[in-house]
Amino acid sequence: MELYQLRSFVTVAREGHLTRAANRLNVSQPAVSAHIKALEEEVGLPLFLRTPTGMQLTAGGRQLSVRAAEILQKADEFISLGERLSEQPAGVLRIGLNRGAEFLRISQLYQQLRSSYPKLEIILHQSVSGTIIRMIRIKELDCGFILGSYDGDDLRLVELARFKLRVVGPVALREKLSLADHAGLAGFPWIGIPDDAPYHRIMQRYFVDQGMELATEVVADQQSAILSMIESGVGVSFMLDTEAVAAEEQGRLAIWPGGSFPIELFFVYRTRDRQSLKVQVVTKMITRLWSQR
Repeated sequence: MELYQLRSFVTVAREGHLTRAANRLNVSQPAVSAHIKALEEEVGLPLFLRTPTGMQLTAGGRQLSVRAAEILQKADEFISLGERLSEQPAGVLRIGLNRGAEFLRISQLYQQLRSSYPKLEIILHQSVSGTIIRMIRIKELDCGFILGSYDGDDLRLVELARFKLRVVGPVALREKLSLADHAGLAGFPWIGIPDDAPYHRIMQRYFVDQGMELATEVVADQQSAILSMIESGVGVSFMLDTEAVAAEEQGRLAIWPGGSFPIELFFVYRTRDRQSLKVQVVTKMITRLWSQR
């Protein structure tokens, strides 16, 4: 029995689907199937029922999946203890990036980590803040960057910087935007934001909670897609102040002049991993990098 087999087992149990589990693990679906088959042969009972919609745990599989997750947790603790004893972090560190590498200063971070801790392998994963939070919680990422806060106590947030959001829209709406007050923004067509996206709380707090119903034309969570739709005249949305100003100077959009909305950038990791040496060193480096602004 190998740890990678248990990891495949636990991931399939969580996803309920071989393909999704394989994508999460970044391995092929046949490899995941082989891992499950080997485990079933070793324990002497079926772990899943294959259904048209995916993989369903058997009664025995449910019990074993709990124990497998515990074993993987213990293995992580074993590695963390070894790191602390050697005072040299090792293994894989998976970091979620919610913005571009240049914005997050990843080049400097990577160079410092490689120079100081050569045994540490760095894997970077690009996604949106809500997805990064989910992946950290289920241990598919070790840590990451997010915009906006998080209320649960299972994650620890380190504030790196505070930014301003601006409301931006198509160039064709420049004059109307310049004349609109805060309440008047609700009358514009909006590019909607998923509930777990960082700008959703801003929209909720400053508009929906004030009784303003926003007319949503389409929903998007990728900054590039939102900018493209703004340029195409679909509607208005939020954008970080510096990015909005740069885009306006390029003639790509218009900025509402009525004010801005605050939002924070955080570095996030699991609370129970606060003693992990690799999490400690990367948090210290990132904090130092952002304090040099």
